[in-house]
This record gives sequence, structure tokens and C-alpha cells, in this order.
Amino acid sequence: MNNKSSTRKTEIDVAKGFTLFLVVYGHILNSTSRLFCWIFMFHMPAFFFLSGMTFRPEKYENIGKFLKEKWKKRIVPYFVITLIGFVICILWPPYRQPVINRGWIDMLMWIFYYGQPKELYIGQVWFLVGLFMAELIAYLWFRFLGNRSATVKCYSLLVLAWAAVNINQLNDALGTVFPAVHRLPWKVDTGLGAAVFLIAGHYTMKWNLLEKLKKAVWFLIPACIWFSYFYGPRLYGYVNICDCIYFSGPYYFPVAFLGIGALLLTAVVCKNWKFWQFCGQNSLPMFAAQTFVIYWLMDGIAMVTGRYYEPMRDVPGSKGCLVMAVAVFGMMAAALYGKQALLLRKNTKK
Repeated sequence: MNNKSSTRKTEIDVAKGFTLFLVVYGHILNSTSRLFCWIFMFHMPAFFFLSGMTFRPEKYENIGKFLKEKWKKRIVPYFVITLIGFVICILWPPYRQPVINRGWIDMLMWIFYYGQPKELYIGQVWFLVGLFMAELIAYLWFRFLGNRSATVKCYSLLVLAWAAVNINQLNDALGTVFPAVHRLPWKVDTGLGAAVFLIAGHYTMKWNLLEKLKKAVWFLIPACIWFSYFYGPRLYGYVNICDCIYFSGPYYFPVAFLGIGALLLTAVVCKNWKFWQFCGQNSLPMFAAQTFVIYWLMDGIAMVTGRYYEPMRDVPGSKGCLVMAVAVFGMMAAALYGKQALLLRKNTKK
């Protein structure tokens, strides 16, 4: 355990913590604001990129072993979290009615076909299904193209990126032929674009790019922030990798990579910050719980003030949203820290 801790890349944990906070903040901000659009430009791609930094396709002897391990790590937690969200929504009256209104057939369709639960306040777990698909696509890419020339690999990634930003044309055609569905199953469409970020993260780690960029970090961070903001939400507006909403292909990926670069380089500077390391190491439970905690906070505010604020719609101002995001994030971190402290105390007594 000590050896693993000493070799762990703490900047990855810190970057996960930063990204998780942006996810919480983005799910509170008004969806018409530029800040909201900027965060959505890169916050989920950043998670795929960071997953790529620890992705090791060479350790799997065959695709069977790859699928077996990834099924346990991605799909099983997806169903467990979805089940927990379903039970909470059925037991809690205010959350029950939207589930009933949507209807069981539609609910099951979104859970088992689209891989994105609706009305359960844990819709963000689509990321696990998307990550499974991205890792599968990346694994196949490394297996068949990983040893080819740099030219072949670059062009194949360009094709993959082009397919990602144009995939909704195929989704539309699918909906025309099969009116009951409107997109490919199990986040295959999202997985195409996510695989590009994952592969890029893998090579960033393999080539030790962060270490090479360290000397220029104070120049690169503001530059990446400015260019990602200007050429992202200011010129093109809203994107969302979950729903395959992109702007023109040549622009989306460079802008997203600039946002990821700013976040990751900031994490390199702050890699020794223990709080963010802790959040990054516990990113899955915090990621799964964040929507519930956001709505519980809104319910609490409504009980005190008599005014209910709808996340991403009418929470007043970016500063007010920031205060709420800090409160939500602090509540989740405190709950996890308390739980781990209790478990540690029990184990010590034993």
C-alpha cells in the first residue's frame, strides 16, 4: 500500500477533484450563462481524459478479459447507483411523482437502452456507461492501430473525431426507421468522442507531457483559459458530450483540450493540496450523489425562505451559484470524511 501511495500521481486526483467541483457548479448555474457553457465545454471530457491517463490497454491479454473487468468496474456500479436512486425517488414523495409521470416503459428504456436514467436525480451516471464505451473503442483502437505509423494513428483519430461530431445524423436516421428510439444504445455515440479524449490522456501520460510543460505553466494556464473561453462559449455557445451536441468539428476538440489543459496544469501546481486529493480519490460516490445533494440544499433553502430555486434555471447570479456549489461540495466531502473516520476507528478497535 505504501509503494502504491508513493507512486500515485496526485495531480490526477487533484484534477478529478477540480473537475468534480465544476460538475457541481455547472449543475447549479443558469444554463443560458456563458460560464455554464464554458464549463460544459470541457468538464466531462476532462473526466474521460483523466481516465485515459491511467488507461493501460496492454495489460489485457484479450478482449474477453477486458470486457469482464470493465463490466465489473463500470456497468455494475451504474446499475447499483441507479437502483439506489430509484429506491430513494420512490420512497421520497416529492421525487416520486416525476417518475410516475414519465411512465415505467420510458423509465426502463432510458435505464437499459440509453444508459442514462431519467427522473432519478442520478442521471449523471451515464458517465460510467460512456466511459465503458470509450474504453472499449480505445482498446480496439490500440489493438489494431496502436503499432501503426504516426500518420495512420493521427488520421484515424481525425476520423473518429469527425464521426463523433456528426453522429447525430445517424441518430436522426435511426429515429426515422425506429420511431421508438432516437439515438444509438448504451452511449455508443458519446463513446466515439470520449474515446478521442481518453486516447489523448493515455499519450499525455506516456509521453510525460505534464512534466515537460511545467516550466511554462504560469503562461499556459491563463492562455488556455482565455482561448478556450473565447473560441468556445463566446463564439459558439453550448455543447454537451452527453447528448452529442457539438459545434463545427475542427473547433470543438481543440477548444475542449484547451479547457482540459488549463484544469490539468492548475492541478499540477496544486498537486499537494490534500483536500482536493481526497475529493479526487472519492470522486465516484461524490459524483453519484451530487444531484441529490443539490436538490436537498434547494429544498432546505425553500423551507427557510419560502422560495424554491430550480438548479440551472433561476438560481440568482454566478456568485450565488458558487456559494451553493461550495455548500454542496462541502456537505459531500464532510459526509465522506466522517464515514471514513468512523470506519477507521472501528478497524482500529478490532
